[in-house]
Amino acid sequence: MKKTGLGRDPLKWIQPTTAEKKAIEKEIELKISPEKKDKKKEPLPKFKTFEVRLTSLLREDQLDFLEKLTREIQKNRAPEFRKERITKNTLIRVFIDAFMDTEIDTANIPDEETLLQRVKERIK
Repeated sequence: MKKTGLGRDPLKWIQPTTAEKKAIEKEIELKISPEKKDKKKEPLPKFKTFEVRLTSLLREDQLDFLEKLTREIQKNRAPEFRKERITKNTLIRVFIDAFMDTEIDTANIPDEETLLQRVKERIK
């Protein structure tokens, strides 16, 4: 769709020249006003509040775990608890937030396996 720069009502600049001017303006106001009144400032979707995009490489089993957990959470919620979608990104952010509050021994970690062992020790 080509943008013309004329806004929502491109004919707004045309003023009625008859005595029905007030009636037409009132009709236009009635058409526009309920929309404006009904539109409350809706909060931004949660994903639009985040500032940084990060790409991460995962193994197939890790991705399967995230997808399974996401489906399980979505399926096991009562309607009153369905305020927002739980996605794989949500899970990753939650895991990071949980580890931010955890003290992990970071001295002399040679590889991912050692780091995983230390994290598991801390979780227990």
